[in-house]
Amino acid sequence: MLIHLHVKNLALIESADIEFGEGLNILTGETGAGKSILIGSVNIALGGKAPKDMIRQGCDQAYIELVFSVDSEAKAEACGRLM
Repeated sequence: MLIHLHVKNLALIESADIEFGEGLNILTGETGAGKSILIGSVNIALGGKAPKDMIRQGCDQAYIELVFSVDSEAKAEACGRLM
């Protein structure tokens, strides 16, 4: 389960830390607030295409970090085999 998202220097986001809880998590905000950018950052961190123009204007690089929680020993072992 995704428990934390950290985004830095991506599009209009200077820095954002999002904590996810169990169950349904909802992102809300006005048009242009960056909801789609946060969802897109998850896709990028999981191996999706990252256009160079997504880096925040005036910055050399962007950073995206996902933190997952593994709730069973079998899943943890499977993740260990993937690394």
